[in-house]
Amino acid sequence: MNNRVLAAVATVCVAGGAQAGDWTYTVAPYFWGPEVRTSLDVGPNPPVNGNTSIFDILKGAFLIAGEARNGRWSIGGEFNYLNLGDDVSIGRFDDAASWKLEGTMSTLGASYAVYEDDQSRLDVMAGLRHWDLDVSTTVRNRTVSTDQSWTDPLIGARYSHALNERWSVTGLGNVGGFGYGSKFQWEALVQASWKWTDRINVSGGYRHLDVEFEEGREVIDLILTGPYVALAFSF
Repeated sequence: MNNRVLAAVATVCVAGGAQAGDWTYTVAPYFWGPEVRTSLDVGPNPPVNGNTSIFDILKGAFLIAGEARNGRWSIGGEFNYLNLGDDVSIGRFDDAASWKLEGTMSTLGASYAVYEDDQSRLDVMAGLRHWDLDVSTTVRNRTVSTDQSWTDPLIGARYSHALNERWSVTGLGNVGGFGYGSKFQWEALVQASWKWTDRINVSGGYRHLDVEFEEGREVIDLILTGPYVALAFSF
């Protein structure tokens, strides 16, 4: 199978779990096909911008996460790896530049349900998101690179609502950075889930992730936005 399709991305969708004592657990790989928008300013090279489908620039990816829930409390985290690269034009010159980005994003957070009934649940969350990126740009055969690592504080909320015994919808949003790590980052997700079996949910939705980082002369703006489908496994 095509490497790009295999890697087109796994992360987590949190949508129910199996009872294990007082805890429930969910893990779900998913396939994500976002548009990737980049603006990279590295060293003495002029800024290099890109806007394309991830399928055209993906060299490798692996994203996985999970959640443990006990009553109103939840603990969740994810580990994401991306390896991307593209040839782009600068001004009047076609394919005069290229960029490469390889690195990881790791998230760990805790949430608490401030409202819960038989059909709905509203969680507020706080956590940390750590980025470690190796970025390079090449302009007219001159290559410069930078390795940047930072950690963003995050705050956010998630709302889930069961439409019936099999269907549910979820909305999630968080913001972070605030100048402590990145200049700013934000994420939004909407999702519909269908309960296939007691242990498997099928989900689909749309995810948008945007991060803006500046350190001296180095600027990394990265946006991934697009639809996904998922299989959420409980155990």
